[in-house]
Amino acid sequence: MEDKTKTMNRKTSQGETPVFVNLLSDAGFKAVYADPANKSLLISLLNAVLPDDVRVSDIIEYRDREQPPETVYSKKTILDLVCRDAEGNILGVEVQKKVDSRLFSRCVYYAAGQYHSQLLAGGDYASLHPVFEIAFLAQNYPHESPELWDADHIVSHYTFTEKRTGECPYSTIFIILAEIGRFDKSAEECVTARDRLFYWFRHAAEFTQMPDWLDDPESKALLTATEIAAFTPEKKEIYDQDMKNEHDFEYEKSICYREGLEEGRAEGREKGRAEGRAEGREEGRAEGRVEGAAEKALSVARSFLAEGIPPETVARCIGLPVEEVKALQKKA
Repeated sequence: MEDKTKTMNRKTSQGETPVFVNLLSDAGFKAVYADPANKSLLISLLNAVLPDDVRVSDIIEYRDREQPPETVYSKKTILDLVCRDAEGNILGVEVQKKVDSRLFSRCVYYAAGQYHSQLLAGGDYASLHPVFEIAFLAQNYPHESPELWDADHIVSHYTFTEKRTGECPYSTIFIILAEIGRFDKSAEECVTARDRLFYWFRHAAEFTQMPDWLDDPESKALLTATEIAAFTPEKKEIYDQDMKNEHDFEYEKSICYREGLEEGRAEGREKGRAEGRAEGREEGRAEGRVEGAAEKALSVARSFLAEGIPPETVARCIGLPVEEVKALQKKA
C-alpha cells in the first residue's frame, strides 16, 4: 500500500501545466472517448455504467454530436459524444460539472431527439432502437433518498415503467446518471477495474506522473490515452481550442453571474428606498430597504440555485445564511 501512495504525485499549485486531461471537462472527455482510436476504452466505459443486461460489443458509428432543431424555432442540442453500437442502440454521452434542477429534463430532451431522429417519413416503428442518454456528473444528483447512494452505488438508471407493476413493455429511452463526484474511494480502496476507472475519471487531472499502481492493461491504456503529451499535434491543437472555448464560456458565465448579483442588489436597494419614501418616515425607509433587498436576494438566490451553483457559494456571494439558501434549494 505504501508504494501506491508514493506514486501519487499530485499537483502542488494551480499554475502547473496539467499532465493528464480532466475527464470531467467537455474538452478532456471528447479528446479521449470521442477519438475512434480509443474505441475499446469507450466500450469499457459504457459497459461500466449500462444496465447489466445491456452490453456493448462494438461501436460501429460515431454520429454528429450536433442535433439539428426540428424547426427554425426549436432548440439546438450538442452532446459530447453520440454513437451507435453493433446491436443498433444509440448512446449519447455528456459530462456535467454542475448539477442543476433541469438536468434530468435536459437528458430526456436529448434522448427524445435521438429516438425521434431514427425514422424518416414512412418508416416502421418496429425499427426503432433504444436510446441511452448517459451523463457523467462531477456533483451529486439530489436523490429523494440520498442515504441509498454511496461510492459503490453511483450509477442510476431511469426508464419508462408501469407505475403499479414496474412493467416495461419495450426498451425505448434510458437515462443513466453516473455520479463521479460521489466516488470518494481512496487509491487503496480501488480493487476492481470499475473502481480504478472511476478513480481515474475523477482524479486524472490531479496527477503529474503516471501512478505505478494502475498497472493492469486496461488502466495503462486509459492513462496513456489521457496523457496530453501523447496527443498528436493535430489532436493537441483541437484539444487546446476546445479548452479555450470551455474556459471562455465559464468566464462569461461568471461575469454574467456577478453582474446579475450586483443588479439584484441595486434593485433591492431601490425598492427599499421607494417604499421608504412612500411611508414618509426614516424608519419606513430603513425597513423598506431591508425588505426590498432581502426579497431580491432571495429571488437571485433561487435563480443561481437553479443554475446549479452550490448553496455555500450563493450564500457567500449574496450575504444570506447558508441554512436559508439550503432551505430554498429544498423547496425548489
